[in-house]
Amino acid sequence: MIRALHPTPAVCGLPRNLASNFIDSNEGYSRTFYTGFLGELNFNVSKTAIRETALFVNLRCMKIKENTAYIYVGGGITKDSIAEKEWEETVSKSKTMKRVLN
Repeated sequence: MIRALHPTPAVCGLPRNLASNFIDSNEGYSRTFYTGFLGELNFNVSKTAIRETALFVNLRCMKIKENTAYIYVGGGITKDSIAEKEWEETVSKSKTMKRVLN
């Protein structure tokens, strides 16, 4: 099920195969932590307790290595997007991450 849902259109685009190939050919860097998913996978269900799996798309994160923080943020571009607004939103996301460091 995870493979069917991930990557979501919000982080990859549609149609998925074409969009993914375009990203791989043109983006120029590894997304590393950006656009992954996180959450607890619960495979075992006992008769007395129902355990659910909840996964979330990872859109903002950072990696701290030595004295450097690597911030991963991005913008979702659609045919109706306004490039300037998407850029402003991406900058805003990065400022939120920066505030965590202060």
